[in-house]
Amino acid sequence: MKAHANFKGFLLFLLVVSFVVSCSNSNPTKVQEKQLEFSAQQVPGCFSDSSLAKVLSNDSCFDYTFRDTLKIDFCVSGNCCPDSQRFVSDVKVKSDTIFVSVTDTARNLCYCKCKYKIHLEINGLSENQYLFYCDYPGRYDFQDSLRYREIVKKY
Repeated sequence: MKAHANFKGFLLFLLVVSFVVSCSNSNPTKVQEKQLEFSAQQVPGCFSDSSLAKVLSNDSCFDYTFRDTLKIDFCVSGNCCPDSQRFVSDVKVKSDTIFVSVTDTARNLCYCKCKYKIHLEINGLSENQYLFYCDYPGRYDFQDSLRYREIVKKY
């Protein structure tokens, strides 16, 4: 009789454990986000003063495509020397906002300033629309800081 009671208890324990395990694997509200990946690089070259005026007047430097990957091109200012790979970018995503900070790491070696284009790619975004915000505390900007605040939509 005691062996029969222990067997029933063991079966009941197995039933409860299998129920808990099967329920924990089917939780539809817990969706794991894709891992966010980004790359940023400076596009070679410098914009001339005439294109600089165009960039400042109507922000024609900002351009993006957003399908599986968000690709954004935008401008920052800096000293003309050296003119390659001088900028470091950092990306943070919180909810539906993308915050990009750009830092100029090069020393100023000559007396001129240029607008440089940064190409940024972000993978792993789950929303269809984001607010893109970029802060660049440039020393050679007319307003000491170039900021972008743009809405980017997936299409």
